[in-house]
Order: sequence, then structure tokens, then C-alpha cells
Amino acid sequence: MANIPFLRRFREGLTLSGLTALAIGATGLQAVQPRPQQEQRPTNQQRVYVSVVDKKGAPVTTLAVTDLTVKEDGVTREVLSVEPAKEPMQMAILVDTSAASAAAISDLRTSIKTFAAEIWAKSPDTQIALYSFGARPTLEADYSTSPTNLNRRVERLFTVSDSGATFIDAVIEVSGGLKKRGATRPVIVAYVDENGAEFSHRRHDVAFNALADARASLWVVARQGFASSTATAENRERAMVIGDVTTRTGGRSSMVFDGSAIKGRLSEMATQLLSQLVVTYGRVATLVPPEKLEMRLVNQDLRLASPRWTTR
Repeated sequence: MANIPFLRRFREGLTLSGLTALAIGATGLQAVQPRPQQEQRPTNQQRVYVSVVDKKGAPVTTLAVTDLTVKEDGVTREVLSVEPAKEPMQMAILVDTSAASAAAISDLRTSIKTFAAEIWAKSPDTQIALYSFGARPTLEADYSTSPTNLNRRVERLFTVSDSGATFIDAVIEVSGGLKKRGATRPVIVAYVDENGAEFSHRRHDVAFNALADARASLWVVARQGFASSTATAENRERAMVIGDVTTRTGGRSSMVFDGSAIKGRLSEMATQLLSQLVVTYGRVATLVPPEKLEMRLVNQDLRLASPRWTTR
């Protein structure tokens, strides 16, 4: 007798279940099945270093996420943050020591030391290396934070008589070294004299690919050459690296007419590099990474220097 209430509840449950089934069948309704949860695709955060200047060339150090747009292969990405870049740089300074630079070598020594001092004054953990590329790319001083070591090597810079430049070779070689080092904020700053012959036999797009693989920006101060400076295929390829490749990597190029202007141009570059911003945006995870990065400012009165390769 103790089990009678239980049996009664059991029979009532069966009756209700049967009535529910009949009701569903009579109305033509289908039993509602629980919806499977929608798959969430993970988002990767990408970081890109950019520099922004106003009409007068003064750095802009504050931007909101709504001040710029980011696209990869034409697809809009969400800008998550725009902040001052505080990470130390891994910087290679490339110096043209071909015969064409003989008249500017003294100015170059002073300019490089001043430039490095400006960088270290605000970013003491930045590592700087020194390379020359008269005749062939040569490491003069390895990456370090020591002004003493760098300045000692700068004072020993001399031009190589009867030599041409190997600028493109130097860019490719140094980019490969930065990639091997796993540099997180790689930068190449170079002085080139366009009046001398370029002895590298590689195309400008090879230099761009090397820089893109290392995620390095290229900044160039060049002594402007005359019409004869682009008379050879090698010199034309060099001119494209100085002009087009610097822009595509997020760097800038600047022209001078004599050595006395080098110091001022390098100082301007130091100011821009020290005022860079880091843009963080989201990318939905895909098996095939995008190939082209496009960033634009909403304010057309400002100028943006940003890479066009993606952070693969």
C-alpha cells in the first residue's frame, strides 16, 4: 500500500505525456528541439606600428580607434586600440661608404652619433647596429645599447675608393638578420648617395619581400642624384627601393643635396620614430592569411605612414 501514491503519479505522468503527444499531432506542430550553439570563430589580435604627422610635419601622438580604418584584402577589420608605441626598437643604421659619399663622410659621422643619441635619450633599451655598404654589406657594430661602442665604430667609417654601393644587398641581408633575431619592432635607417653606381643585382620587390618577412620598416635619407643616376637598371631598382619600398613598409624617404642637411633629416626621422603609434586590430582566424594591409586616416589633413604587408 505504501507504493500506491507513487503508482498514481506514474500513471498520471503517462496520461499527460500521451495527451501532449496527441495535442501536437492534432495541431500539426513539431516538437521544439534545442538549437545548437553557434560556433564562435576565434579572433587574432594584430599589432602594427605607424607614424602620423600633420601638415607641418609635426608628429601626431594621439588617435582614437574611430580615426582610422583597417582592411585586409579589402575586408574591414575592427580597430581595437591605438596607443603610443613604448616598446624598444631593434634598429640597423646603414651607411653608404661608396666613393660617391666621400664628400659627406664627415657629416655622416656627426649625424649618426647625434641621431643615435636622440633615440637613446627617449628609448634607452633600443638596440642599434651599424652597417656600411661600400663595395659590400659589412657589419661595423653589432646590436647593442652602448653609445660608446657605436660611436667608436662610427668614427672609423671611411669611404671605399673606386667602389660602388650595394644598398639593395644590404637591405636584404639586414632584414634577414632582423628576422632571425625575432625582432619585435625592427627598423632600418639608411643613408644613400644616388650619384654613385649601385652594384646590387637584385630587384626592388625582393628587398620589399625581405623587409615584409622581417616586418621591418625602411627609412631613407638620400642625396639626390642627377639624370645619370638612373642610367642603369641597378640604379633604377635602387631608386624604387628609396621611393616605393620605403612607403610600402611604413617608413619614409627624404632627399638632401649635400652632407650638411643629413643631420637635420635624421633628426626628423628620430622624432617620428619616437612618436610612433601601435594599432591593434582584430582578425578572424583563417587557414589562408591575408596578403594586403590597407590603413587610412579619416582626417585627410594628416599623413599616415603604415606598412602594406600583413602580420602573418
